[in-house]
Amino acid sequence: MKKKNSVWALMALCAALLTACDSDSNNNLPNGGEEESVEKYIVAASGAEAIYLLETDDIEAGSLTTEGAPVEVETATAWLFPKNKYAYRLVYAQGNAGTGSSYKLDESGHLVEREIAFSITDRFTTYGIYKDLIICAASGVTDQFDAADADKSYPKYGVTFTYLDTEEQTKHTKTIVTEDFLGNGERYTVSGIVESDGKFFTALCSEGFSPYGVWKNHDAIVEMLTAAGEDVDATVTKTEAGLYSSIGSTMYPNEVAVAIYEGTSFENPTILTDDRLSTATSRYRSQYYSNIAVADNGDVYVFSANHAGAREGIFQSDRPSGALRIKSGAASFDKDYFCDITTLSDGRSLFKVWHISGNYFLLQMFAEPGFYTSGMNQNTNRLAILKADTKEFAWVSGMPDDDAISSLGSSPYFEEGKAYMPVVFRKADGEEVADDPAVYMIDAATATATKGLSIKADNGVSAIGKLHN
Repeated sequence: MKKKNSVWALMALCAALLTACDSDSNNNLPNGGEEESVEKYIVAASGAEAIYLLETDDIEAGSLTTEGAPVEVETATAWLFPKNKYAYRLVYAQGNAGTGSSYKLDESGHLVEREIAFSITDRFTTYGIYKDLIICAASGVTDQFDAADADKSYPKYGVTFTYLDTEEQTKHTKTIVTEDFLGNGERYTVSGIVESDGKFFTALCSEGFSPYGVWKNHDAIVEMLTAAGEDVDATVTKTEAGLYSSIGSTMYPNEVAVAIYEGTSFENPTILTDDRLSTATSRYRSQYYSNIAVADNGDVYVFSANHAGAREGIFQSDRPSGALRIKSGAASFDKDYFCDITTLSDGRSLFKVWHISGNYFLLQMFAEPGFYTSGMNQNTNRLAILKADTKEFAWVSGMPDDDAISSLGSSPYFEEGKAYMPVVFRKADGEEVADDPAVYMIDAATATATKGLSIKADNGVSAIGKLHN
C-alpha cells in the first residue's frame, strides 16, 4: 500500500513540475501565452515579366527589390486589402472573365496564396469594399425586353454586381435593369462603392441612351435635341440593320446622383440627386474611378471631376469640379455644404480621391486647368489635401515635379494621418534609366511629402497595403 501511494505521489510531483514549466513558458510569451499577431506592409511591384508581392516591416525608409520575391503573379488590374486581412488581386480581361486570387499571412508572417481562385464574369468597371464583401460592377445588356418589343430587338441595359465573400471565399452575382433609373429614359452604371452606417453608397453615372432607350423615348429625345439646336440626324442614328444606335453621352449633364443600398439584394435603393454638380466619377478607358469617400464620422463626400465640362452643346456641363456631403445617417444631400474645387485649385479639376483620416482627403488632380473627358493622355500627377468639413485646400509640397512623374500608384495606403503614395519616375533627359520607384509619405495635416522606401522594380509600383495574421 505504501509503495502504491509513493508511485501516485511521484506522478503528482511530475505533473506539478510540468505544469509549472508550461506556465513559466507561457508567461514568457507576449499576451500571456498567445502568439503575437504579425503585421507586414505589402507592396505590389512589377518586374520585367511579372508582378511581385513584396513584404516589408517599414515603408518610410530602406529599399526593396523584386529579385527573388516569393509571390509572383502574371497580371493585376487592382489590389484591395479588406480589413487588412487579405490581399485581393482583381483581373480585368477586356470583356472576358479574369481569374483573380487572394493572399494572407501565414503563422510565420509570410505571404501565402489562399485556396480558392475566382473569376469575375465578363468584366468590371468599378469596385469597392462593403463589410466582408468585395463588390465589383459593370454595365451591359440584360435578358429583359419591353413587352412592346415583339421582335426582341432592344434588350434593356443594366448593371451586374459580383460580390466576393472574403471570409467564405464564395462568389455571387446579381443583375439589375438600370434603364430609366432616374425617370429620364437614360441608362445608368455605377461608380465607387463605400460603406457608411451599415449601408453601401454608389454613384449613379448616366451612359446616355441605350438603343432600347432611343427606341422607347425617340420622340422626347428629338424634341430635346431640336429645342437645344442640335443636329438630330447626326445624334439619332441607325445601324445597317435598321435598328437605333445608342447615344453615348448624357443629355442631363448638370446632375449628380447617388444610390444607397441596405444590403446585397440590390433592390429598392434610396436615390439622391442634386443639380449643383455633374456626375460623380472619373474615367480612364472603360474604368469608372470612385469619386466618393467616407470621413471617420460617417459623412459621405461625393466628388465630381465634371468630365462633361469638356463636351459641347446639350451634352456639356457648366458645373465646377467639386464636392457635396451626405451627413452620417441622412437620406439627402446637405444643402448647406458645397465645395468648389475648381476655384480652390485655380481652375483645375479632380481626377481621383481617397480618404486619409478624420476629414482629410487626398486628391489626385489634373495638372493643367480645364476639364477633360478622361485621364487618358493627360497629366494627373499633382496631389492636394482637402480638409472637407472646413473646405481647406492645399497643394502637397515635397513631391517630385509633375513632369518627372510617370505615374502615381492606383492603390496608396493610409495610416495614422498619413498617405503613402507609390511614385514611378520618368527617365530624365540624358539618362539611360529612370530612378527607382519610391513611396512618398504625405502628412495630411501639413500637406507635406517626404521620400520613403525605394523599390527596385523595372515596371513600377501600383499598390501598397498592410496585412496581419
